[in-house]
Amino acid sequence: MSFRRTRDEWDEFLKRHGPRLRACGVPDSITRDRGRFLRFVLHGCDEDARHDTPPFSPDLMTPEQAAQLAPLILQHLGEQAGWDLLPALRRRAHEA
Repeated sequence: MSFRRTRDEWDEFLKRHGPRLRACGVPDSITRDRGRFLRFVLHGCDEDARHDTPPFSPDLMTPEQAAQLAPLILQHLGEQAGWDLLPALRRRAHEA
């Protein structure tokens, strides 16, 4: 199922995978909004973070969390040229 189409699909995705996203350290503030989550995937960090907090990125995850998140992203979004999150997750996962 692709969650790029409707809000109902995004809600269903979060019901099924929200616990896994949280276990990987992804803040609810990123997953609360589909667009913000997709920007996180595109840029490899949360560029929508408030100015008084550092943007969330794979650098703030453990290598184990990064290794667990990469397959979930790959399964549901695929490997898209220009998306920065998967390479960043793979780099972080190999720092173990």
